[in-house]
Amino acid sequence: GTIAGRPGAILAGADAFEITLTGVGGHGAMPHLTVDPILAASSIVTSLQSIVSRNISPLDSGVVSVTVVQAGEAFNVIPDKAVLKGTIRALSTEALVELRSKVESLTRGVGEAHGCSVSISFWKDFYPPTVNDPELWDFASGVAADVSVDGTVRDEPPTMGAEDFSFIAEAVPSTFFLLGQGSASSPHPPSSYGLHHPQFAIDEDVLPIGSQLHVELALKTLEMLNAAA
Repeated sequence: GTIAGRPGAILAGADAFEITLTGVGGHGAMPHLTVDPILAASSIVTSLQSIVSRNISPLDSGVVSVTVVQAGEAFNVIPDKAVLKGTIRALSTEALVELRSKVESLTRGVGEAHGCSVSISFWKDFYPPTVNDPELWDFASGVAADVSVDGTVRDEPPTMGAEDFSFIAEAVPSTFFLLGQGSASSPHPPSSYGLHHPQFAIDEDVLPIGSQLHVELALKTLEMLNAAA
C-alpha cells in the first residue's frame, strides 16, 4: 500500500533483439568440417556484456540481457543455426539508441569472425523511457501522499523495467506511480516474489488503494480546473 515514485525518469526505455547465426552443420565428432553457430553464439553472449561496462558511462544506466538461446536437438550434431533473443534497457533515448548500435555492430563482428552469416532485428518501435513531468509531479504526489498507507510518497530510484505508458508520457505531461505490494502472510499466497518470477502472485488487498488514487487524482484535478475557470 505504499506509493512511490520520483520526478523525471522513473522507468527505462526498452528494445528487444533477435539474432540468427547461420553456419554449416555436421557431425559433432568432426567439428573441423563445420562452421559452428553455437560457438559463435557463446562468444556473442559473453561479448555483449562488455558493452555496458566499456561503452556506457559509469554515470549512466544500461542493461543488455540475453534471455533466449536456441540451437540444436541432438547430442552428436552440430546444428547449422543458432538463435539468441534478449533485451536492452537505458534511462534515455540517446543511450538506448547507442546500445542498439553497439549490439548490432558487435554481433556482426563476432559472428562473422566465426565464419557465420548474421541477421539481427529489433522492435520496430522501442519503448521510450517513462518520464514524470516535474511540474505535474508536485501536484500529483501531494494527492498520492494522502492515499498512501505511509501518508507520504516514497522517493524511489529509477528501475530498468519499462512501460508502454511511456508513449502517453511522451505525448502529454504525465505521472507514473509505483504501488507497493508484497507479503508472505496468510491467507494470501506469498506475494513477495518479484515480477516475472514463476511464483509471482499479487496481493489483491492493495488494489483498492490504486483505485482510490485514480479517483482522488481525477477529483482533485476537477477541483483545480473549476477553481481556475
